Parts: sequence; structure tokens; C-alpha cells
Amino acid sequence: MFVMTALTANFIIEILGRPAEHLQTTLGELVDRIGADKGVAILRKEIHKPKPVEKADNLWTTFAEVELRFETLPLFFNAVMTYLPAHIEVVEPESFKFNTFELNEFTNFIVGRLHNYDALAKRIMGERDILINKLEYLRKGGKIEKVFEKQQPQAPRPMQKIKASKNKKKNDNKMKKKK
Repeated sequence: MFVMTALTANFIIEILGRPAEHLQTTLGELVDRIGADKGVAILRKEIHKPKPVEKADNLWTTFAEVELRFETLPLFFNAVMTYLPAHIEVVEPESFKFNTFELNEFTNFIVGRLHNYDALAKRIMGERDILINKLEYLRKGGKIEKVFEKQQPQAPRPMQKIKASKNKKKNDNKMKKKK
């Protein structure tokens, strides 16, 4: 795999929610989960006390400052893409040297994750559009029973069979002409 030294980075991880007591516990569990990943070690962690969010009713926020040691750069990128810290600071090493194969592997890892996020976002947007259409139908006086009817999925047309049968007819016609 990769011949390189370990990497040390500081992560700031934020969380928002309620109740305030739950936030500190949840954030602590999340930080511990990061440190439990193979090849990752927590060097230092500080979880701050929750503070109320301004102009929000009963909503709290808190953050953790975590110094982590990763055995390899791919482990670092995996943690970044999995836990999505609010801020990242690579502490050491000061510079990296890797070949194009390694660069391609990192790039493809990131692009793969982005494609997954893009597909998820598109699916959610499609579902949102369907929901908006159903709500609009109801707003205009549509029947609620119709909104929740199960629609029968349409079977895909067997294109290969159609092409094959057309080709078979052509071949049959050629055979008749030859006779």
C-alpha cells in the first residue's frame, strides 16, 4: 500500500440538537468512535459545554477539539469523509511526497464519495418533488385516498426480445425469398 509516515491532525467537530445534556454524551461517543477506527489514535480531546443557539427555542450547540494520529493518509481521508469535521488542521508531517498512483487512489476515493452524496441528494430531491406534487394535489381538493394508493410499477419493455423477434422476421423473410 502506501509507504509513508503517520499523520497528525486536529479536528473540530460540531453538533447541534437538544437536550443539552444529550449533546455532550453524543459528541463524546462520536469522538470515541473515531478513535476506535483501526489505525487511528486519539492524542487529545476536549469536549466543550453546550451553549444555547441564539434566536432558537431550546436548541443547543457544542463542539469538540480532537488531536488525532492516523497511520496513513487514506485513513485520514476516510475520517474526513465519514465524520465531516467543521475544521481540519494537519499538524505533521509538514510536507508529503507521493506518486501518481497514490494521488489517483486518493482522488478516486474522494470522487466516489462525492458521487454517492450526489446520488443521495438527487434521490431526496426527487422524493421531495413527488411530495410537493401530492401536497399540491391535496391543496387543490384532491382525494387523500388517491395520494396514498400504491402504484403498480411498470415492467420494463423487453427491448432485446423485440429486436430479436424483428431480426427473426427479417431472417425468415430472407429464407422465404431464397426458396
